[in-house]
Amino acid sequence: MKNSPYKAEIYLALTILLSMSMLFNPKLSTTYSLIIVAIGMYKIFINKNADGSAHIFAGFVIGIEVLFRMNSGGFGYEYGKYAAILFLITGFLVEKIKKKTPTIFIFFILLMVPSIFFVEYPTFDLTRQMVSFNLSGPVILTISSVYFFRRKINPVQLRKLFLSILYPITAMSIFVYFRSGSLEEMEFTTESNFQASGGFGPNQVSTIFGLGILIIAMAYFLNIRLFRLKYLNVILLLGFLIRGLATFSRGGMLAPMAAIIFCIVIMSLSDAGFQARIGRVVYAFLAIFVIGFAGFYYVNDVSGGLLEMRFKGESMYNKEKSNMFSGREEIFQEDMEIFQGNVLTGVGPGMASEKRGEISGVESAAHIEYSRMLAEHGLFGLVAIFILVLFPAKYFFKLKSSDNKIILILCVVFVFITLGHAAMRTAAPGFIYGLAFINIVRLRQ
Repeated sequence: MKNSPYKAEIYLALTILLSMSMLFNPKLSTTYSLIIVAIGMYKIFINKNADGSAHIFAGFVIGIEVLFRMNSGGFGYEYGKYAAILFLITGFLVEKIKKKTPTIFIFFILLMVPSIFFVEYPTFDLTRQMVSFNLSGPVILTISSVYFFRRKINPVQLRKLFLSILYPITAMSIFVYFRSGSLEEMEFTTESNFQASGGFGPNQVSTIFGLGILIIAMAYFLNIRLFRLKYLNVILLLGFLIRGLATFSRGGMLAPMAAIIFCIVIMSLSDAGFQARIGRVVYAFLAIFVIGFAGFYYVNDVSGGLLEMRFKGESMYNKEKSNMFSGREEIFQEDMEIFQGNVLTGVGPGMASEKRGEISGVESAAHIEYSRMLAEHGLFGLVAIFILVLFPAKYFFKLKSSDNKIILILCVVFVFITLGHAAMRTAAPGFIYGLAFINIVRLRQ
């Protein structure tokens, strides 16, 4: 199999079989999660990360995190974040190459520390859980950014990383199909659809399917052929779109689409190298648009037009009530109220949920990372937000390579939108944010 021209397709099939086994025994997710860590750590140490095992295995757990959560969470609910952090730190430490550490991201994570001392949970264990849950996202963003910053990766190596993320996302789409059944048999409303999400959180499932769409788009824009089978990319793209749209969680689908459009517009206006290959890019965009329209039409049809209502922000239960932001505007307003009362340090990681309960009577988890950072970290969180937004903007104008500009725009826009609807509940946004800063080096012919 090592020299097989269809090695990617074979690995894809094996990952799908792994996911199917969890249909019959969900507890296997714990065993698999430990095996992945064991194999990953062995590969990193044995090769001193010369082959990029650290980011390849980290990419795999990024893609499989939500699938494991559907099956009892693997080895802990935050497994994906902790495993990715472990891989990236280990790879960074054992490799022989010397890299410049971007101190701005060290400063970013240090800004999260002061508010920890203001957490007021009744027990140490609960405090530990809430701090871990709310700060593991910023931590993986920091580690990923430090690891990937200006790391030289050629298209062959980048293809391996893309595939490592796509394998488990594809497996999850098959898993969700068999667990949920055909869309024609489902009952839809204008609310997020847990049945179409395999019984798990639609927001997280949609986010990961959106990530799959982003990976395929990046590969096409960078002229990286993922699979030998010619139309497999199209099949996967359509599958991610249909299953993502069926969750009725809009953010996960809008994020990659907005990233693609934004990338085409900015690059067309500012980069001569991109302008030279605009024909190929326009063709890619049109192909994605046609596939997206077909997927939207199909899901809208089987849902009796409810998908269109969902995207318009209409509710089938109350025509007068807007469903555009699914209650996130209330959470945002409550976070702003908390911030105004705790401007300097915020209320501490996780404490905003409790404070929201005091304001509205409902203890809701964070959906918007920006307002969460303000409410829980105060002015320190505000500075951290400025770093997240302004650093990539400044970095963009230093880049000369069209490839590096493309991946920076696609990754950063995807992350910014994801943080606005799914916060950092998954490891994906933190990892993808760091990936934006790689240095793609084309091999000389």
